[in-house]
Amino acid sequence: MTHLFAKTAISLVATTGLVLAIAITANDLAHAAEFKFNWKGDTGYLAQGSFNYDTTTAPSIISEAGLGATKNLQSLSISFFDPSSTLINSFTPVFSGVSNYSFLRFNFDSTKEQIFGSFDVGKDNNLLGDTWLNNNLALIDEGFSDQVLAKEFRLNSRDAAAKEQILDLSNNSVQVSKVREGSIIIGLLAVCSFGFTLKQKFNQKFKI
Repeated sequence: MTHLFAKTAISLVATTGLVLAIAITANDLAHAAEFKFNWKGDTGYLAQGSFNYDTTTAPSIISEAGLGATKNLQSLSISFFDPSSTLINSFTPVFSGVSNYSFLRFNFDSTKEQIFGSFDVGKDNNLLGDTWLNNNLALIDEGFSDQVLAKEFRLNSRDAAAKEQILDLSNNSVQVSKVREGSIIIGLLAVCSFGFTLKQKFNQKFKI
């Protein structure tokens, strides 16, 4: 009986992986565009993130600002690392088409596949650990022109006293790369293949 349960579980893993792969291919991935982005400061701090949107409704220029329902972005996440590649913090400023970051500034040209203009992504609720990456264009747009610096981008955080501190500065732009639509499917098919392999080995061992 135990062998029967094990065989059933393994079969479910393989079948579920295949069904999910087919479902995603036929529905979500057909209309979704996903991109990764990264930025590096002059002293080695790093910001890495990703975002996605529905290609059937999005215009060629995607622009988002402030809190509430977004116009086009479905999700936007970002992680920050120190020069030794240690994770500082991770945030999801946009989730399920809703922005929870009041200072959000995000502009993307889908034709050129480039982030441009004002940029402010992260979290800042005046709390310890808040971290965000912004540029001078965003500061001007948000009414903080007195904080504009010589470098175009800056990485900020809040210390124990909730005081704003600058971690890194750079004129490096935010670089973007498109995530291949098949990458998710490849992962699911790998799970599926693993399940079928287990099933085959299980059958050979117990001669089921």
